[in-house]
Amino acid sequence: MKKFFFLVLIVFTNAAIAQDRKDSSDGRFHDDLLDNLQGTWKVNSIAHGFPSTGTIKGAWVLNHQFFYLHFMGTDTIPWWHMPMEYVEYFGYNSRAKRYTIHGMSIEGDADPSDGFSYGYRDGNTLKTVAKAGGDTLMIQRLTWEPASRTWSIKSTASIDGKERSEIFLEMKLEGLNAPSEK
Repeated sequence: MKKFFFLVLIVFTNAAIAQDRKDSSDGRFHDDLLDNLQGTWKVNSIAHGFPSTGTIKGAWVLNHQFFYLHFMGTDTIPWWHMPMEYVEYFGYNSRAKRYTIHGMSIEGDADPSDGFSYGYRDGNTLKTVAKAGGDTLMIQRLTWEPASRTWSIKSTASIDGKERSEIFLEMKLEGLNAPSEK
C-alpha cells in the first residue's frame, strides 16, 4: 500500500471532456484549471497514516505545451530514508480528448505505470488514471476549490474495474505565492 502513495504522487494528477478551449490558434496548450495550479504551494498530506509536508511548484513550460509540477517533500519517508520528490509534465492530446501525464520520482523504475498516465477533466476536477500492476489502477482526483483558493488531492485504487472507497492519500495545497484572483 505504501507504494500506492508514491505511485499516486507520480501520477498526480485526476470524466468528462477536458481542456478549456480559450484561444488555441497559437497551437499551445491552454487550460484554465491548470492555470490555477501555477505558483508555489504548501502541501500537507496523510498517506497510509503517515503525515508529511512539502512544496509543489507549478508552471507552464516548453512553449506552453506542458504544465510542469515539481514536488519536494520535507519529511523523511521511513521506508525510503529520504524525502519524496517527483516531477510531472501534463500535456493534452486533442485527438484523443484527454490529458497525458509523464512523471518521474525517486522511485525510479519501480513505478508500475512506467511514469505515464491519462487524465480526464470534469469541471474543477482532474481525474488521473495509471496502471498499478495486474488488474489494479490508481485513481487520483485533483480538485480546485475556488472559494478557498486551495487544491485537494485524493487517491484511491480501482481493482477489477471497481473503485475502492478507501482514500489512501489525501493532500491539501495552500498557495504560498500562487497567482491572485483573476
